[in-house]
Amino acid sequence: MSTQTFSSVAVHVVGQYNEAGKTLVSAYRTGAHRLLGGAASRLSARFAAAQKVTGFLANRLDIDTSRVVALMDRVAAASTNGIESVAGRAAQIESPVATSMFKTLNAINLPIANVSAQIADKIVEGAKQIEVRVSGVDLPKAVRTVKAKVRVAAKPVRRAVRKAA
Repeated sequence: MSTQTFSSVAVHVVGQYNEAGKTLVSAYRTGAHRLLGGAASRLSARFAAAQKVTGFLANRLDIDTSRVVALMDRVAAASTNGIESVAGRAAQIESPVATSMFKTLNAINLPIANVSAQIADKIVEGAKQIEVRVSGVDLPKAVRTVKAKVRVAAKPVRRAVRKAA
């Protein structure tokens, strides 16, 4: 049973990295489309073929990024199947020595795996922030307070006025 917990954390990490990768690919696609759209609007007045070229590049971009996402899904599915297969085989072993070894390995590695899962969650959050930023959607900006250093005003220097004798 302890290997199931470890394997579920590993499957979660694989899923999170897959999601982060797909989110970054989506951000790349969105940014490239924005770039192509800007170029098309500037060049369409000068060149008639600019619209065809940017349309071709946008189509090629969609095809290529879709292939990358499909590949990432296949790798994640293969990794998940491998993890679940190893966990299933480990659960079938009924030797007291093997069970003791699995419990020890789980006790040592599960905290590290949980940290890895937390890191994967943060990476997904960061990738989503990048995607939102690239999309150009205006989000309410957080107000940042800045503390200024207090300067002490210098005392004015008084000069003695001498009377002419």
